[in-house]
Amino acid sequence: MSSPAAAQPGLRERRRRETYLEFSNAAMDLFEQHGVHGTTVDDIARRAGASPRTFFRYFATKEEAIFASADESEEFVRVAIAAIHGGEDTFRAIEAQWMLMLDDFDDRRDEHTRFLRIRRLIIGEPTLLAVALRREAEQIDQLTEAAAQATDADPLTLRAGIATLALAIRLTFDEWSRCAELGLNTPARTIYDEVRAGIADLTRRLGADR
Repeated sequence: MSSPAAAQPGLRERRRRETYLEFSNAAMDLFEQHGVHGTTVDDIARRAGASPRTFFRYFATKEEAIFASADESEEFVRVAIAAIHGGEDTFRAIEAQWMLMLDDFDDRRDEHTRFLRIRRLIIGEPTLLAVALRREAEQIDQLTEAAAQATDADPLTLRAGIATLALAIRLTFDEWSRCAELGLNTPARTIYDEVRAGIADLTRRLGADR
């Protein structure tokens, strides 16, 4: 049996996550009602029942607040980097983590409505779109740097491949969202397989024309 001291880190993490989501939900509600420019950090903190000072312990800007699941995708990136440094093939290591992420997303149906709300905000708010694209670019940079350190492959080739995988994931979630808005229950993993097949076909076509 775990001692209270041993269990405490889990309790702290759970509370951290709850606070994280409280701020995120407050930001999402206010952004939907008043837009990003019409919402302040004070507004978000007040809605969440906390102080602005506490808000800034979790987020650097108000725009960051709706990306509450970002730490999960960052964990997938950390695991992929560890696998790359451990000697696994770069692209297989990254795709393996993306597959786990997609399977997790498909399993967590209770999160789908929230995902769609956030996506609508990102599409409609340029500042939020900029944050999303910056996060994606940072992950590509981190993965490319790790792969360049672990292999002797050409850095540009590595970046091109990693960016293509990232694009495939973005296209997958774009298509999943389009289907969901139409009331279609299409698994993200199924969509990714179709996107991946399309990329592979394009690669073959381009190779045949060289």
